[in-house]
Amino acid sequence: MRMERDGRRLIHAIVGASLVIGMAAGCKDAVVTGDKSPHTAITAAAGPISTALASGASGALAPTTTTAPATNTTAPAPATTAPDTTAPDTNTTAPAPATTAPDTTAPAPATTAPATSSTAPTQTPSQAPTGAAWVANCPAHGSTSASGCGSWDAGPSSGQAPGFAAGQQSSANFLGVNQDPWTGGQGPQVLTAASFQDWSVTATDTDPSNAPGEVLTYPDASFNYYQLDTAASNYTVPPAQYDLNKITSLTSDFTESMPQNSDLNAEAAYDMWLNNWQTEVMVWVDTSPAKDRNLADDGMTDVGTYTYGGQNFALWHSGSGITGFYVFLLDHNETSGTVDLKAMLETMVSLGYIPAASPLTQIPFGWEISDTGGQPVTFSMSRFDVTLQN
Repeated sequence: MRMERDGRRLIHAIVGASLVIGMAAGCKDAVVTGDKSPHTAITAAAGPISTALASGASGALAPTTTTAPATNTTAPAPATTAPDTTAPDTNTTAPAPATTAPDTTAPAPATTAPATSSTAPTQTPSQAPTGAAWVANCPAHGSTSASGCGSWDAGPSSGQAPGFAAGQQSSANFLGVNQDPWTGGQGPQVLTAASFQDWSVTATDTDPSNAPGEVLTYPDASFNYYQLDTAASNYTVPPAQYDLNKITSLTSDFTESMPQNSDLNAEAAYDMWLNNWQTEVMVWVDTSPAKDRNLADDGMTDVGTYTYGGQNFALWHSGSGITGFYVFLLDHNETSGTVDLKAMLETMVSLGYIPAASPLTQIPFGWEISDTGGQPVTFSMSRFDVTLQN
């Protein structure tokens, strides 16, 4: 989140000169276990939580027809329209979708206005290789619209939608796996996926000399609540049951693996979006050895430390209110666990940062990558669930 996020916000600020929209956590019960730490709990001080956990999608990824919203984080976007996205290209030899996925770097200063895009995502069919996993090759400096650099619809096509309110029928575009090479300055990136719950990405990045610490890409999986309004000409806010004050429990499980190379600059993090792409809230759970954890170096402000289930999260912010950018930073690294996102968001409500009725827009989890030392490094995910109850 160094100037990497400033870089993303700058891009949005430029777009914001002519457009008006943009893109893309106290806790209750949450259990976290790490490679080098004991099994512990991240728990909110207030209120019970559900112990039920969504199983998520399983099996081979479905052929895609939609794309994830672009979330350039040069500045949070206003709550009227959804970001531009480009659907994946069709490729008969290997899936090479071309879409934009949420960008997740640092917020613009408090004086920077949010930028937004007024056009809805377009849709183009793509094909998955029969009996094979998805394999997407994004070339160095490839844009999100380049072949192999986009997103894939990975949700089940029927039954209860995992991560959504009870009774919500599934749709493939409710879950996505995203390359998200948003800066154009990244090296080659290869994503291989057996399912939404089982995928890996190999990135080869070098910290740019003209923007040291800049986040170059955010490969991630995402729960796409903005896709609920598929009948509208533009993607707008989800139904009322996805307003924060209508949600009684919102928890998430994750299991990821990130090599601990001494020169690797990256972090594993949630990157939640609310209020129709206006509010960005990250939750950092695992940082690499070369990652700067002092967010003051990004110009962010330390709000205070909040203890959930015996574990401490420092809350940082840049900007303020509904268009601010927020980070909950765990004071140690965890590679697997359960986090109560609802309680974190309730903390933000209590501090006056967001409205109590803030609607969910998207919940991704992945890795912000700034530098791999110029060598290929592989990150893998074996679990990412969200459980939402009203």
